[in-house]
Amino acid sequence: MKIPSLLLFGTLLLPAAPPSDFVRQPYLQLATDSSISIVWRTSSEMTPVVRWGSSPDQLTETVPPAQILTRTHPTLGGEAPLFKDAPVSTRQFEATITGLKPLTTYYYGIFDGEKRLTPADPSYHFKTNPVPGTDAPVYFWVVGDSGTGSADQAAVHSAMVAHNEKKSRPLDLYLHVGDMAYTHGTNEQFTDRFFKMYEPTLRHTVCWASMGNHEGHTSKGTTGIGPYYDAYICPTKGEAGGLPSGKEAFYSFDYGKVHFICLDSHDLDRRPTGEMAQWLKADLEKTKAEFLVCFFHHPPYTKGSHDSDREHQLIEMREHIMPILESGGVDLVFTGHSHIYERSMLHDGAYATPSVAEGVILDDGDGDPSGDGAYRKSEGLQPHNGTVSIVTGHGGTRNTRSGSHPLMKRILVEHGSCLITIEGDTILGEMLNSKGEIRDTFAIKKSGTVTHSPIANPWQPEPFRRAQRQPAARSNTASAPPKGAVELIAKNATWSYLADGHPEGEGTAWAAPDYDASAWKSGKAGFGYGDDDDQTVLDMAGKHQSVYLRRIFGLPENAKGKKLGLLISYDDAFIAYLNGQEIHRQGVGKGNGPSAQEITSHEAGGTFQFIPLKLTEGILRPGDLNVLAIEGHNVELKSSDFTLHPALFLSK
Repeated sequence: MKIPSLLLFGTLLLPAAPPSDFVRQPYLQLATDSSISIVWRTSSEMTPVVRWGSSPDQLTETVPPAQILTRTHPTLGGEAPLFKDAPVSTRQFEATITGLKPLTTYYYGIFDGEKRLTPADPSYHFKTNPVPGTDAPVYFWVVGDSGTGSADQAAVHSAMVAHNEKKSRPLDLYLHVGDMAYTHGTNEQFTDRFFKMYEPTLRHTVCWASMGNHEGHTSKGTTGIGPYYDAYICPTKGEAGGLPSGKEAFYSFDYGKVHFICLDSHDLDRRPTGEMAQWLKADLEKTKAEFLVCFFHHPPYTKGSHDSDREHQLIEMREHIMPILESGGVDLVFTGHSHIYERSMLHDGAYATPSVAEGVILDDGDGDPSGDGAYRKSEGLQPHNGTVSIVTGHGGTRNTRSGSHPLMKRILVEHGSCLITIEGDTILGEMLNSKGEIRDTFAIKKSGTVTHSPIANPWQPEPFRRAQRQPAARSNTASAPPKGAVELIAKNATWSYLADGHPEGEGTAWAAPDYDASAWKSGKAGFGYGDDDDQTVLDMAGKHQSVYLRRIFGLPENAKGKKLGLLISYDDAFIAYLNGQEIHRQGVGKGNGPSAQEITSHEAGGTFQFIPLKLTEGILRPGDLNVLAIEGHNVELKSSDFTLHPALFLSK
């Protein structure tokens, strides 16, 4: 029987309850025009069987146990062992179905022998790809830096599902540009923060992934080993179109007349002479596609939580890889890493460091069909005919902006994802935020022959201005919270703390709600040494100059950020963060963490100062859990004392 498309969408919003037999629910991998792979995990042995057919209740074909790869912990031996951090009881099953018809929908069920584990529900289905080169539209989702397991990540996913249901438009595929399993990309973090979060989508849509730096904590592109490589089955032999790469770290595939390329920007050689760049050149020479989409983690252009003019991976992707892609006629480049949404104008040749817009922008309009009009390009893949670069690192982790990149037409600091349609001669791109609102639209129309002249003085985004710092409190001047203020974090509350080094992770990731601080110690405030008034005495004299604190606190539904205040005794300086974003600094001139500079001396003198916090609107989460994080700094390593004693209040 034929299942109406509306029913298929209903299963996305209200899917059958996931069976309890699985550690990881069934998900799809490596789709081609004639095959598909289905992967799942259990915590015990089973007799794996996949049955499939033309409808949910007519699964007439079978993949028997002998044709299903079973992967186990390395201590148990066996073929293709899992990474060592997986529980010893883990069983991963990988079944490949072949001999399928192109662009055809099939339904499947997972069985333990004769026992059906997945329900007879139409959401357990897959659709094969079109034959490479054929004229078939494609609709795909792009997400980055999402793997926090947070409410923000869930909202981004739910917004996409609801939007597609409303439009009656199912996804054809899904690209993830990395950082899908914070903080270290472990097997457990993949299970909890990727597979559980996206399970209703993954059961019927293939995710094609690129490794981020957080996955790179445990997985290595050089070896192809780690939890990331356990999770995905990527084409290494040209199974889905494109040139065989021999590595899952970088690969390509075709969907109709679109050629997709995935690169590893994290831990492989990015130089033009490197293996990845040499493969990329050969792959581009081979393709006959009409559209070209490339995705990887580290953005060549960004001023979000990362700066593409300062970090070597980003600089090298711009200077070494972008020239190769643009000579191959690339249309779209998707990246993450920087926790922001940034979408460029049509550009070519922007390889300089620092980045400039003069002479490299081909069209400085907004690209919106309802605005300045779609960007225009020549038909097919023409060298250096213009590229749109998109940073979509806003899929679930905290959003941050550090500046305005000169190539960017749209800069949005909010959670969301991208939805892309390629049909006929046009690419249509939309940024859908976590509230279900379309916040950016652009198009690229490719027809005829289009010749561009680089613009000498293109439109430029407004300079970004940080919120003005609050003036430093006077030394040794005591002050108290307003009368009637309520303690959110008491004076002697227990905090997580790190006093023997700097936190793992990049930048201020340690201050974000999703950061894993389980390895930190816990102790009561205040923290310090040398003045006999500390609840938690730190052995840091002459060894360490910095201390890091984290504390989770609840907040009433009607709380207002402008009513928050910090009561603190400190010696010598500190920076405070709320839900990962800086809200106040005292005595630290610039930088943070190990790069903090211009630290000034301040004596605590046993006094507390009350500091109203004025930069918290839009950061607080009323009615939910929040994180206050504070880094304290001593003016010098040989200082005779240190104090960091905070409390948090909410005024009436």
